[in-house]
Amino acid sequence: MAADKAKKEDKSTTQYSLFFIQRFKGKVLFNVPMSEYTSFRIGGNADVMAFPQDEGDLKDILSFAEAKNFPFYILGAGTNLLVRDGGVRGIVINMSEGFKDIVWQEETKAVVGAGVKLAEVLNVCKEKGLAGLEFSAGIPGTVGGAVLMNAGAHGGEMKDIVEGVEILGKKGQKGFIPNGDLGFSYRKTGLPKGAVVIRAHMRFAKSSAEAVRDKIKEIAEKRKGTGKIAYPNAGSIFKNPEGKFAGRLIEEAGLKGEVSGDAQVSEAHANWIVNTGRARAKDVLALMAIIRDRVYSLKGVVLEPEIKVIGED
Repeated sequence: MAADKAKKEDKSTTQYSLFFIQRFKGKVLFNVPMSEYTSFRIGGNADVMAFPQDEGDLKDILSFAEAKNFPFYILGAGTNLLVRDGGVRGIVINMSEGFKDIVWQEETKAVVGAGVKLAEVLNVCKEKGLAGLEFSAGIPGTVGGAVLMNAGAHGGEMKDIVEGVEILGKKGQKGFIPNGDLGFSYRKTGLPKGAVVIRAHMRFAKSSAEAVRDKIKEIAEKRKGTGKIAYPNAGSIFKNPEGKFAGRLIEEAGLKGEVSGDAQVSEAHANWIVNTGRARAKDVLALMAIIRDRVYSLKGVVLEPEIKVIGED
Protein backbone atom coordinates (compact mmCIF):
# COMPACT_ATOMS: atom_id res chain seq x y z
CA MET A 1 0.00 0.00 0.00
CA ALA A 2 2.79 2.43 0.94
CA ALA A 3 4.62 1.65 -2.31
CA ASP A 4 1.45 2.23 -4.36
CA LYS A 5 0.91 5.57 -2.62
CA ALA A 6 4.51 6.61 -3.29
CA LYS A 7 4.17 5.73 -6.97
CA LYS A 8 0.96 7.73 -7.20
CA GLU A 9 2.60 10.75 -5.57
CA ASP A 10 5.63 10.45 -7.88
CA LYS A 11 3.32 10.37 -10.90
CA SER A 12 1.46 13.47 -9.69
CA THR A 13 4.73 15.30 -9.03
CA THR A 14 5.94 14.40 -12.53
CA GLN A 15 2.74 15.84 -14.01
CA TYR A 16 3.15 19.01 -11.97
CA SER A 17 6.80 19.32 -13.01
CA LEU A 18 6.13 18.87 -16.72
CA PHE A 19 3.38 21.47 -16.69
CA PHE A 20 5.37 24.09 -14.83
CA ILE A 21 8.53 23.58 -16.90
CA GLN A 22 6.63 23.92 -20.14
CA ARG A 23 4.13 26.68 -19.43
CA PHE A 24 4.77 28.65 -16.27
CA LYS A 25 6.66 31.96 -16.04
CA GLY A 26 6.55 32.43 -12.26
CA LYS A 27 8.45 30.71 -9.45
CA VAL A 28 7.52 27.15 -8.47
CA LEU A 29 8.47 25.30 -5.28
CA PHE A 30 7.89 21.65 -4.37
CA ASN A 31 7.31 20.05 -0.94
CA VAL A 32 7.07 23.48 0.71
CA PRO A 33 6.75 23.95 4.52
CA MET A 34 3.57 25.98 4.93
CA SER A 35 4.90 27.17 8.29
CA GLU A 36 7.15 29.52 6.31
CA TYR A 37 4.19 31.11 4.53
CA THR A 38 1.66 31.64 7.32
CA SER A 39 1.61 34.24 10.09
CA PHE A 40 1.00 31.41 12.60
CA ARG A 41 4.31 29.77 11.56
CA ILE A 42 2.45 26.45 11.67
CA GLY A 43 1.68 23.84 9.04
CA GLY A 44 2.94 20.77 7.19
CA ASN A 45 4.28 20.73 3.66
CA ALA A 46 2.37 21.62 0.49
CA ASP A 47 2.96 19.43 -2.57
CA VAL A 48 3.46 22.43 -4.84
CA MET A 49 3.51 26.20 -4.39
CA ALA A 50 3.24 28.33 -7.52
CA PHE A 51 3.64 32.11 -7.73
CA PRO A 52 1.74 33.31 -10.84
CA GLN A 53 3.11 36.49 -12.35
CA ASP A 54 0.03 37.47 -14.34
CA GLU A 55 -3.40 36.40 -15.55
CA GLY A 56 -1.89 34.08 -18.14
CA ASP A 57 0.02 32.15 -15.48
CA LEU A 58 -3.02 31.92 -13.22
CA LYS A 59 -5.32 30.88 -16.07
CA ASP A 60 -2.92 28.09 -17.03
CA ILE A 61 -2.72 26.80 -13.44
CA LEU A 62 -6.49 26.77 -12.99
CA SER A 63 -7.07 25.07 -16.34
CA PHE A 64 -4.38 22.48 -15.54
CA ALA A 65 -5.82 21.77 -12.09
CA GLU A 66 -9.32 21.41 -13.55
CA ALA A 67 -8.17 19.06 -16.32
CA LYS A 68 -6.16 16.85 -13.95
CA ASN A 69 -8.66 17.08 -11.09
CA PHE A 70 -5.93 18.42 -8.80
CA PRO A 71 -7.08 20.42 -5.77
CA PHE A 72 -5.78 23.96 -5.34
CA TYR A 73 -5.80 26.60 -2.63
CA ILE A 74 -5.33 30.35 -3.03
CA LEU A 75 -2.86 31.94 -0.62
CA GLY A 76 -2.39 35.64 0.01
CA ALA A 77 -0.29 36.83 2.93
CA GLY A 78 -1.01 33.68 4.96
CA THR A 79 -2.87 35.51 7.71
CA ASN A 80 -6.17 34.31 9.21
CA LEU A 81 -5.09 30.79 8.29
CA LEU A 82 -4.22 27.54 10.08
CA VAL A 83 -2.63 24.73 8.06
CA ARG A 84 -2.94 21.25 9.53
CA ASP A 85 0.18 19.26 10.36
CA GLY A 86 -0.20 16.84 7.44
CA GLY A 87 0.16 19.67 4.95
CA VAL A 88 -1.74 20.49 1.77
CA ARG A 89 -2.23 18.16 -1.16
CA GLY A 90 -2.38 19.72 -4.60
CA ILE A 91 -1.29 23.20 -5.63
CA VAL A 92 -1.01 26.23 -3.36
CA ILE A 93 -1.33 29.29 -5.59
CA ASN A 94 0.57 32.09 -3.87
CA MET A 95 -0.67 35.48 -5.09
CA SER A 96 1.97 37.51 -3.27
CA GLU A 97 4.36 38.05 -6.20
CA GLY A 98 1.89 39.07 -8.89
CA PHE A 99 -1.25 41.18 -9.24
CA LYS A 100 0.40 44.19 -7.58
CA ASP A 101 -1.22 46.82 -9.81
CA ILE A 102 -3.19 49.83 -8.55
CA VAL A 103 -4.92 51.78 -11.33
CA TRP A 104 -6.83 54.95 -10.47
CA GLN A 105 -9.79 55.37 -12.83
CA GLU A 106 -11.24 58.41 -11.10
CA GLU A 107 -10.24 60.61 -8.17
CA THR A 108 -12.02 58.29 -5.75
CA LYS A 109 -12.02 54.97 -7.61
CA ALA A 110 -9.20 52.44 -8.02
CA VAL A 111 -8.82 48.96 -9.47
CA VAL A 112 -6.50 47.11 -7.10
CA GLY A 113 -4.67 43.83 -7.71
CA ALA A 114 -5.39 40.94 -5.36
CA GLY A 115 -1.73 40.74 -4.34
CA VAL A 116 -1.56 44.33 -3.06
CA LYS A 117 -1.26 44.67 0.71
CA LEU A 118 -4.16 46.46 2.43
CA ALA A 119 -1.63 48.69 4.18
CA GLU A 120 -0.31 49.90 0.83
CA VAL A 121 -3.78 50.95 -0.33
CA LEU A 122 -4.44 52.64 3.00
CA ASN A 123 -1.22 54.65 2.70
CA VAL A 124 -2.26 55.93 -0.72
CA CYS A 125 -5.70 56.86 0.64
CA LYS A 126 -4.02 58.72 3.49
CA GLU A 127 -1.95 60.74 1.03
CA LYS A 128 -4.91 61.47 -1.24
CA GLY A 129 -7.37 62.25 1.56
CA LEU A 130 -9.73 59.41 0.70
CA ALA A 131 -11.94 57.88 3.39
CA GLY A 132 -13.49 54.43 3.76
CA LEU A 133 -10.56 52.10 4.35
CA GLU A 134 -9.45 53.43 7.74
CA PHE A 135 -11.00 50.41 9.48
CA SER A 136 -8.23 48.27 7.94
CA ALA A 137 -5.46 50.03 9.87
CA GLY A 138 -3.43 47.27 11.49
CA ILE A 139 -5.11 44.46 9.55
CA PRO A 140 -2.43 42.41 7.76
CA GLY A 141 -3.02 40.66 4.49
CA THR A 142 -3.76 41.32 0.85
CA VAL A 143 -6.72 42.86 -0.94
CA GLY A 144 -7.73 39.50 -2.39
CA GLY A 145 -7.81 37.84 1.01
CA ALA A 146 -9.61 40.80 2.57
CA VAL A 147 -12.35 40.61 -0.07
CA LEU A 148 -12.70 36.84 0.32
CA MET A 149 -13.36 37.09 4.07
CA ASN A 150 -15.05 40.50 3.95
CA ALA A 151 -12.44 41.77 6.40
CA GLY A 152 -13.62 44.44 8.78
CA ALA A 153 -13.22 46.20 12.10
CA HIS A 154 -14.46 49.24 14.00
CA GLY A 155 -17.69 49.55 12.02
CA GLY A 156 -16.25 49.14 8.54
CA GLU A 157 -16.02 46.20 6.13
CA MET A 158 -14.70 45.54 2.64
CA LYS A 159 -18.27 45.34 1.34
CA ASP A 160 -18.62 49.06 2.07
CA ILE A 161 -15.94 50.09 -0.44
CA VAL A 162 -15.83 47.24 -3.01
CA GLU A 163 -17.96 47.92 -6.08
CA GLY A 164 -17.14 44.57 -7.62
CA VAL A 165 -14.35 42.10 -8.33
CA GLU A 166 -12.64 40.68 -11.38
CA ILE A 167 -12.28 36.90 -11.17
CA LEU A 168 -10.91 33.92 -13.00
CA GLY A 169 -13.14 30.86 -12.85
CA LYS A 170 -11.88 27.36 -12.15
CA LYS A 171 -11.55 26.72 -15.90
CA GLY A 172 -9.66 29.97 -16.40
CA GLN A 173 -12.56 32.04 -17.72
CA LYS A 174 -12.54 35.73 -16.74
CA GLY A 175 -15.54 37.53 -15.27
CA PHE A 176 -16.73 40.47 -13.20
CA ILE A 177 -19.06 40.21 -10.19
CA PRO A 178 -20.70 43.40 -8.88
CA ASN A 179 -21.09 44.08 -5.17
CA GLY A 180 -24.75 43.09 -5.08
CA ASP A 181 -23.98 39.61 -6.41
CA LEU A 182 -21.04 38.88 -4.11
CA GLY A 183 -23.14 37.69 -1.19
CA PHE A 184 -21.22 39.67 1.39
CA SER A 185 -21.94 38.68 4.98
CA TYR A 186 -20.08 38.75 8.29
CA ARG A 187 -16.49 37.64 7.52
CA LYS A 188 -17.61 35.89 4.36
CA THR A 189 -18.10 36.44 0.66
CA GLY A 190 -20.24 34.24 -1.56
CA LEU A 191 -17.89 33.81 -4.52
CA PRO A 192 -18.63 31.03 -7.02
CA LYS A 193 -16.86 27.78 -6.15
CA GLY A 194 -13.34 27.74 -7.55
CA ALA A 195 -13.34 31.42 -8.51
CA VAL A 196 -10.20 33.44 -7.81
CA VAL A 197 -10.27 37.18 -7.13
CA ILE A 198 -7.64 38.91 -9.27
CA ARG A 199 -8.64 42.55 -8.80
CA ALA A 200 -11.06 44.57 -6.69
CA HIS A 201 -12.83 47.72 -7.89
CA MET A 202 -12.83 50.00 -4.87
CA ARG A 203 -14.52 53.38 -4.34
CA PHE A 204 -13.65 55.77 -1.52
CA ALA A 205 -15.16 58.99 -0.19
CA LYS A 206 -13.46 62.32 -0.72
CA SER A 207 -12.16 63.68 2.56
CA SER A 208 -8.92 65.30 3.67
CA ALA A 209 -5.52 63.84 4.47
CA GLU A 210 -5.78 65.23 8.00
CA ALA A 211 -9.17 63.64 8.65
CA VAL A 212 -8.04 60.26 7.33
CA ARG A 213 -4.85 60.39 9.41
CA ASP A 214 -6.86 61.26 12.52
CA LYS A 215 -9.22 58.33 11.98
CA ILE A 216 -6.30 55.93 11.48
CA LYS A 217 -4.69 57.24 14.65
CA GLU A 218 -7.93 56.72 16.57
CA ILE A 219 -8.16 53.12 15.41
CA ALA A 220 -4.49 52.53 16.19
CA GLU A 221 -5.15 53.65 19.77
CA LYS A 222 -7.98 51.12 20.07
CA ARG A 223 -5.66 48.38 18.78
CA LYS A 224 -2.90 49.04 21.30
CA GLY A 225 -3.85 46.04 23.45
CA THR A 226 -3.40 43.52 20.65
CA GLY A 227 -0.34 45.34 19.39
CA LYS A 228 1.59 43.98 22.39
CA ILE A 229 1.30 40.42 21.08
CA ALA A 230 4.81 39.44 19.98
CA TYR A 231 4.29 35.75 19.21
CA PRO A 232 3.20 34.40 15.79
CA ASN A 233 -0.58 34.31 15.47
CA ALA A 234 -3.43 34.43 12.97
CA GLY A 235 -5.41 37.26 14.50
CA SER A 236 -8.93 36.72 15.79
CA ILE A 237 -9.74 33.02 16.10
CA PHE A 238 -13.52 33.25 16.50
CA LYS A 239 -16.17 35.50 14.99
CA ASN A 240 -17.99 37.87 17.30
CA PRO A 241 -21.48 36.48 18.03
CA GLU A 242 -24.26 38.95 17.31
CA GLY A 243 -24.26 41.65 19.97
CA LYS A 244 -21.27 40.16 21.81
CA PHE A 245 -17.48 40.05 21.68
CA ALA A 246 -15.81 36.66 21.42
CA GLY A 247 -12.73 37.86 23.29
CA ARG A 248 -14.81 39.02 26.25
CA LEU A 249 -16.69 35.72 26.42
CA ILE A 250 -13.43 33.76 26.35
CA GLU A 251 -11.88 35.97 29.02
CA GLU A 252 -14.95 35.67 31.27
CA ALA A 253 -14.68 31.90 30.88
CA GLY A 254 -11.26 32.15 32.52
CA LEU A 255 -9.31 30.96 29.51
CA LYS A 256 -6.64 33.65 29.13
CA GLY A 257 -3.27 31.91 29.28
CA GLU A 258 -4.73 28.41 28.65
CA VAL A 259 -2.18 26.22 26.86
CA SER A 260 -1.96 23.15 24.68
CA GLY A 261 1.58 22.27 23.72
CA ASP A 262 3.22 25.50 22.55
CA ALA A 263 -0.13 27.09 21.64
CA GLN A 264 -1.54 29.55 24.17
CA VAL A 265 -4.62 31.73 24.51
CA SER A 266 -3.05 35.18 24.48
CA GLU A 267 -2.77 37.07 27.78
CA ALA A 268 -3.22 40.32 25.86
CA HIS A 269 -6.35 39.39 23.89
CA ALA A 270 -8.38 36.28 24.66
CA ASN A 271 -9.61 35.85 21.07
CA TRP A 272 -6.05 35.35 19.85
CA ILE A 273 -4.10 32.11 20.07
CA VAL A 274 -0.33 32.49 19.84
CA ASN A 275 2.50 30.16 18.89
CA THR A 276 4.99 30.48 21.75
CA GLY A 277 7.58 28.18 20.20
CA ARG A 278 6.92 25.08 18.15
CA ALA A 279 3.16 24.83 18.29
CA ARG A 280 1.46 22.40 15.93
CA ALA A 281 -1.93 22.73 14.33
CA LYS A 282 -3.26 19.99 16.59
CA ASP A 283 -2.37 22.16 19.61
CA VAL A 284 -4.30 25.13 18.23
CA LEU A 285 -7.28 22.96 17.32
CA ALA A 286 -7.27 21.45 20.82
CA LEU A 287 -7.36 24.95 22.35
CA MET A 288 -10.17 25.97 20.01
CA ALA A 289 -12.18 22.94 21.15
CA ILE A 290 -11.58 23.81 24.82
CA ILE A 291 -12.68 27.39 24.20
CA ARG A 292 -15.85 26.41 22.34
CA ASP A 293 -16.84 23.87 24.99
CA ARG A 294 -16.13 26.16 27.95
CA VAL A 295 -17.86 29.22 26.48
CA TYR A 296 -20.91 27.16 25.50
CA SER A 297 -21.03 25.52 28.92
CA LEU A 298 -20.76 28.80 30.86
CA LYS A 299 -22.38 31.29 28.49
CA GLY A 300 -24.64 29.23 26.25
CA VAL A 301 -23.01 30.77 23.17
CA VAL A 302 -21.67 28.76 20.25
CA LEU A 303 -18.49 30.35 18.88
CA GLU A 304 -17.84 30.07 15.16
CA PRO A 305 -14.24 30.05 13.87
CA GLU A 306 -13.07 33.10 11.97
CA ILE A 307 -9.79 31.57 10.83
CA LYS A 308 -9.74 29.21 7.87
CA VAL A 309 -8.40 25.72 8.53
CA ILE A 310 -6.99 23.73 5.60
CA GLY A 311 -4.88 20.65 4.96
CA GLU A 312 -4.64 17.14 6.31
CA ASP A 313 -4.07 15.85 9.85
